[in-house]
Order: sequence, then structure tokens, then C-alpha cells
Amino acid sequence: MSRMPRGIRNHNPGNIDRGRDRWQGMAADQSGDPRFVVFEAPEWGVRAIVRVLRSYRDRHGLSTVRAIIARWAPPAENRTDLYVGFVCDRLGVGPDETVDIDRPEVLRTLVRAIIQKECGPGPLPGGDWYDQDTLDAGIRRAG
Repeated sequence: MSRMPRGIRNHNPGNIDRGRDRWQGMAADQSGDPRFVVFEAPEWGVRAIVRVLRSYRDRHGLSTVRAIIARWAPPAENRTDLYVGFVCDRLGVGPDETVDIDRPEVLRTLVRAIIQKECGPGPLPGGDWYDQDTLDAGIRRAG
């Protein structure tokens, strides 16, 4: 049997690096992964993705897929161009078009695309890892 992707095992489907911040929903035991945050449940990992995306917009002025993904998955570690293309295909926008993450369907689609790119295709329809209820619960937790 193959192992679940790291992001799914960690309930951190965005593969958010551990830093000095203490995330809401962060598991008390972080020893399971030396690099990435481990969350208590997938909803907390989805919440973290949303919080990071809002930070990119509000603190850094990033509002296009190219700008968002270049920061999320920098070229030093990733094939950022392929990542951008994947997300653009999912959203149906060009890489330099502004995306409005205040629109629920845009945010949901962006989060789903990031999860699939970070963790690979999942077992649910459309290659998703989480059902709509799990995604929506995580988005609601982000406020």
C-alpha cells in the first residue's frame, strides 16, 4: 500500500513551512515532520492556506496567480511555471489577471488547486482530497 502524501498525513495540504508562528489548530506534537507544520485536523490546514493567501493580498499586494504562486512555491524549490499554469487552468484565468479571493468560489477553487498541486491527485472526484464540507469548514475557520 502506498503512503499518503505528506501534506495529507500532516493535515497540512498546503505544505506550509513551520516557523516561529504558532498556528491555530497546530498539533501539540510537531515531531512527525522536521519541516512542515502538523495540524490537528484538515480543516485547520485549509484555514492556514486561506490565512496565508489573505496575507499575500493584504500585506504584500499579491493578487494574480503568477504573483501568489511565485511566493507560495518559489522557483528555487519548485517548477513555479507549471504550478501557475495548473492553477490558472483550474480558475479559468490568465497568470496576470487579478483573482478576487473574497469571492467564495474563487477562493475555494484556488485552495483546491493548491492542495492538488501540493499533494497530487486525490481519490475524490476531480482529484480532490477533501469534500466540500471539509473545505468550507476550513474556510469558515479563517474568518
